[in-house]
Amino acid sequence: NGKLGSKHFLARYGYRHRRTEGDLFQGDTKEMNVQESVNFVFAVDDEKSTCKLPVEMDDVNTTTCNICRMQFDSNEYLRAHLRTPALPDVSYKSCREENPTKEDRNEKCSSLPTTAPSVTAKPNTVPTTTESIDINDATILVEATVEKKYDSKRLKNICRQADFPLSEYIKSKSQCETAIKNGRVFVNRLVAFDTGRFLRENDILTLVKEERNQAAGGSNDQVANASAIKFVQEIASTQTPGLSVVIANKPVGVRCVGSFASSTLEMKTQKHYECSRGVEKLFCRPLTKLDTGCAGLCALAISPEPLEQQADLESLSICYNFTILVHGQVPGTWKDGIYAKVPTKGVRQWKRQKTEDSGADDHDSSITLSTTAIDLDNAIFINSLDVLSISGAEQQDEQCISTLTVSSCHDEGRMANVIPYILRKLGYPVVCDRFAKREYSRLPRKMKNVLKQKICIGLYSLDIEFERVKQTVATEVHKRTQCEFWRHSLEQVEQSKSSLQV
Repeated sequence: NGKLGSKHFLARYGYRHRRTEGDLFQGDTKEMNVQESVNFVFAVDDEKSTCKLPVEMDDVNTTTCNICRMQFDSNEYLRAHLRTPALPDVSYKSCREENPTKEDRNEKCSSLPTTAPSVTAKPNTVPTTTESIDINDATILVEATVEKKYDSKRLKNICRQADFPLSEYIKSKSQCETAIKNGRVFVNRLVAFDTGRFLRENDILTLVKEERNQAAGGSNDQVANASAIKFVQEIASTQTPGLSVVIANKPVGVRCVGSFASSTLEMKTQKHYECSRGVEKLFCRPLTKLDTGCAGLCALAISPEPLEQQADLESLSICYNFTILVHGQVPGTWKDGIYAKVPTKGVRQWKRQKTEDSGADDHDSSITLSTTAIDLDNAIFINSLDVLSISGAEQQDEQCISTLTVSSCHDEGRMANVIPYILRKLGYPVVCDRFAKREYSRLPRKMKNVLKQKICIGLYSLDIEFERVKQTVATEVHKRTQCEFWRHSLEQVEQSKSSLQV
């Protein structure tokens, strides 16, 4: 049924319970991978066979097979293909002896070509995001020989072993896959195409330096997310050379903090400014810990020195201004603004916090509002901007939505989770909050078709004070958080209905 995968008893020989469509198959490259599997080679016996090569193949300039129409780099590769049509065209010349020695392996590697023939991509190769790297022109970071204890182990497992030299640069399966896609991993001086390739004793594994144009490389999804990241503004320090505060606008799905993957905002920003400044190493420190599921502006610090030692960041102050669309008509007093304290118990994991006393939920249910100014380091300031009443044939009763701005200097993270929690306890849940499905079901169909279960909250403005200089960095507010947008859209729906009735 196609779900056996590596559990099949022939998996150690390269078999996978998936279909294959031949060398010229242009479909899904993940259908089957026969790298390092058992190959049956059929050759022509020139003495007993009457079959001869086509006459036009004698021309040394011919590089195209007139049978399968495959292109080759030279006539020599073409002749080898015609002599043994069942042999894989990307030949590693790895006909293994029973117990090859290290000297024999090195001798073979020195005689092999450094690049494979540029044939059509096969389904048993991992598609690379960049062009092939010539190992002679690349900078070798580390080169190691496979020991006996790693014989018949997969490439992705060997690279991560603590006592293997490549583990200094490759610490996870995803990093191994990214390095192979960028063409940085070589086996016996030939570029590797598959993370699941089986290695043998005395195989030579090489990792080359990442090219500058591949610094922001990654999977297709990661590249798509990286292209959506926009760097809005850079605030340079006047006291510390090289220190800057960068404001980036991240989309939904990008994680702010983390050096474990190249897809995080921290690593993307670091690679971007290393390329733009033309330096080898920069240090990046995220100052805004915005939730992965929330889009908006994020502040990061960039410096050529470790940022833990930068005393200038102590004078940095950031106020975050969220724009939110909520269910219900908020009180008129909210137009002047009100304050609410952020829950003090378990801000980051308030859903898991449980105490033994009866008043365990006091910090959840008793959220008080105040018109007296409170320090925003542990509080939020709510301001009402617009209110829209929705009435029509689809609604049994009148529905209302309101646009709010919520400001806070609280920077312990998960504010896009804590703010909807506070508003939900106050009786005004955020539109498309997963805990407010009943309110969502009462919205007009037109709104549901546009919203598509996307929560209506975003961080579109930052008030920054850096080295005693205050400034506001803002970006365009998403239309789904604005009552004016929904007012105009629903009016168009009503007009179209009226025209149809007439």
